[in-house]
Amino acid sequence: MRTIKKTAFFAITFIALAVCASGASAQDSLADRQAAAARYMGIVPMTTLLEDSYAELAKQLPQDKRAGFIAQMKQAIRVDNLERIALDSMVKTFTAGELNALADFYGSELGRSAVQKFGIYIGQVMPEIQAEVQRAVQQQSNQE
Repeated sequence: MRTIKKTAFFAITFIALAVCASGASAQDSLADRQAAAARYMGIVPMTTLLEDSYAELAKQLPQDKRAGFIAQMKQAIRVDNLERIALDSMVKTFTAGELNALADFYGSELGRSAVQKFGIYIGQVMPEIQAEVQRAVQQQSNQE
């Protein structure tokens, strides 16, 4: 009798978990994730982040070279390609709920303020990241 109760308990638990899992996946379908990623990208456009980054990176150049650098970057960088890569990665990485939470945050007053500063942040850290990567590659080359 005890074995039957255990079996019934496990069967009911398994069914409950399966129902919960199917409910969760129904709310997190590929279409849901794609829609949520598109919503996020509408709130945090790639062009805005890139333009802010270009402007911040240009500050490292002499004043008379900055406008040319920014123009070159706008022409050379394929924003549509980066947007597609970002959307594909978001859909593969995040759930619809996570993407919607990000969109909710970045759509809020504090989130919009943070987004406005993100290009500046990237512009400030990118040269340091690049320098560190170059240092590491050089160190590896010297050891070989």
